[in-house]
Amino acid sequence: MAVVSTCTYDSQGRLVRPDRLDIGRAKICLDLDTGESPTFDRDRTHVFVVSDSGVTPEHAHERVNERLRRFLDRAEAVRGFRKITMDKSQSANGLNHNTTISYEILYVVESAERSFGGSPEFPNGGYQQGWRAITPG
Repeated sequence: MAVVSTCTYDSQGRLVRPDRLDIGRAKICLDLDTGESPTFDRDRTHVFVVSDSGVTPEHAHERVNERLRRFLDRAEAVRGFRKITMDKSQSANGLNHNTTISYEILYVVESAERSFGGSPEFPNGGYQQGWRAITPG
């Protein structure tokens, strides 16, 4: 289970980014979960990591892109889904020199009443951290 927190909105109706500690706790739960399945609980912020490796960076890139495409195809079919951030990391295994590429995706599944999907009335996609707006990743 990789639920970060309940969705929180500011007084202007913009989504407030979850606390880093909440994100960290959810990532620990994700590491302990062997199912590797993303969560899509409504009115919650979620984190999911898509990762794969290959014998070359190009091979790893091909493999992780396929996994990422499958995740995004599934997620974008969920009503209320919005990606907040997507961070990429790459590392090399010192023993066999394989390359591992990972994408950490922070996303929200909003209720139908809140799901505005970046409409023109919310120029920053509705994301806010403290007093600084966050542009969707």
